Amino acid sequence: MGLRGSNTPTLSSGQAVRFLVAVIGPTHLAFPALWVRGILTPAETGPEGLVTWANSYYEMTDLAGRLALGRQMVTGETRLVLYGNEAKLRSFTVDKVLGLVDVNRAQIHPLPTQFRGGERDRLLGFFLDATYVALIGNPFWVLEIPVRKNALEAFILQASDRRVGASDSGLRLAPTVLKDVAPVSAGPVR
Repeated sequence: MGLRGSNTPTLSSGQAVRFLVAVIGPTHLAFPALWVRGILTPAETGPEGLVTWANSYYEMTDLAGRLALGRQMVTGETRLVLYGNEAKLRSFTVDKVLGLVDVNRAQIHPLPTQFRGGERDRLLGFFLDATYVALIGNPFWVLEIPVRKNALEAFILQASDRRVGASDSGLRLAPTVLKDVAPVSAGPVR
């Protein structure tokens, strides 16, 4: 099973953002999936943790450390997320990948007003699932490129732009990852 699974979203507003939801420590993080280039197991990295995938070099970043989420232990569920755009490529380790989820734009909440510092650069907001709260990582901050205002708007999918059954994720996944990852939600987007 691929990351897309059989989850076809039902959108009430016609706008959604596709996220890769992962866990680092006790925190569920969501990353706009448009820039996810692949997911590997730690064993698939090169010497000294170097990652070359599809003829591209992904510089390793300690995302858990940058977010002050603590040191990660490598387990059977640990994955390396390859993330990037045309300007920059990075890889970072997560404790577990839950899968892809399409979230209706209306269900994405901004950070509460008490967050006034650097967390506004690191996080774009959050959304609720039945079993967790996912913080949305700012992809520009993750890649260490200039942060944009309204960054999330660049990742909105229009329902009319997608064909039912079409694979549009563009993710290149290692065979060992494909059997482990399932869709986060099989129901319609609320």
